[in-house]
Amino acid sequence: TSSRKVGDEYVINGGKMWITNCGHANWFFVFTRSDPDPKCPAAKAFTAFVVDADAPGVTVGRKEWNMGQRASDTRGVTFDDVVVSKDNIVGEAGGGFKVAMKCFDKTRPTVGAMSLGLARRALDEASKVLNRKEDHGKTYISSPGG
Repeated sequence: TSSRKVGDEYVINGGKMWITNCGHANWFFVFTRSDPDPKCPAAKAFTAFVVDADAPGVTVGRKEWNMGQRASDTRGVTFDDVVVSKDNIVGEAGGGFKVAMKCFDKTRPTVGAMSLGLARRALDEASKVLNRKEDHGKTYISSPGG
């Protein structure tokens, strides 16, 4: 997804996929490539915007049928010449990478904690099975090599 400055506004083109609750969103938080130069460092090449879901050119896609989290309204969204004000920039123009890293500072510990909890539960459930199943009169957990 890219953006280009036109006067005091920006024009956004592109798309995003697998957006959770996309069909219910009133606005989108969008990272765009704002500097088309491939040699531009990532720390300066991206800009973050808040985009109104009802803005002309914003199209919400069909609901995806997820394998696991079916209650999640996951969709794609496309931006076709969507015009946004410079006031919609989060942080500063070209500072999107910094904004993203600040977001990760807040979300990574939570994702890590959830992953640790899931791994703990998987270990507990596997241990229950191994303590219950038997081979030649011994539980799997007490068998040599088990």
